[in-house]
Amino acid sequence: MKNLSDKWIFVGIVVVTILVLIISILTLSGGEKIVEVPKEGLVKENNYTLGRKDANVAIVEFSDFQCPACGSAHPIIKRITQEYEDKILFVYRHFPIITAHKYALKAAEAAEAAGEQGKFWEYHDLLFENQESLKTQDLKRYAQELELDTAKFNEALDSGKFKDKVTTDMDDGEKLGVSSTPTFFINGQKNVGVLSYEKFKELIDKALEK
Repeated sequence: MKNLSDKWIFVGIVVVTILVLIISILTLSGGEKIVEVPKEGLVKENNYTLGRKDANVAIVEFSDFQCPACGSAHPIIKRITQEYEDKILFVYRHFPIITAHKYALKAAEAAEAAGEQGKFWEYHDLLFENQESLKTQDLKRYAQELELDTAKFNEALDSGKFKDKVTTDMDDGEKLGVSSTPTFFINGQKNVGVLSYEKFKELIDKALEK
């Protein structure tokens, strides 16, 4: 009888172990829960945007000018914003990964300094096109290339005038669960990493149909 009892105990342990494994696999395969973030929590009045502010589709990107993946996403985003124009709203928000990219924070501040003079997007493009050259002297040189008021630009950059604006974006990103770049919120749904042109089109077209 003892041997029979031991056998059933062993069988019971095996069954419980298998059930635990199955539950764990199903939980992991479920992936990240899709949570829609309201537009009001994603877009601030002072964010730089492209497209129409009341568009039915809003794409918010948390990005880092020194991040190679963000550099790969840049031409895709540029193509999407040019093709969809006023059908979408595109919002750029800063999320420099300062532990890995030592020039990213100052680059973000520089983009804001250029934005103060009405050339955020032109400067934004230059940064992504020159990711290997983001030292302070490079940032000031790009201001010259765009014919900005360099004295005003340099003063803003050297004084850290826009650091708080950049770090506010970073704080907001962390509250929204952003931990890597690029991270996109498409109508509030979080998408981490570089999305292909085709994937963007699929998601945007689906959202436009609603």
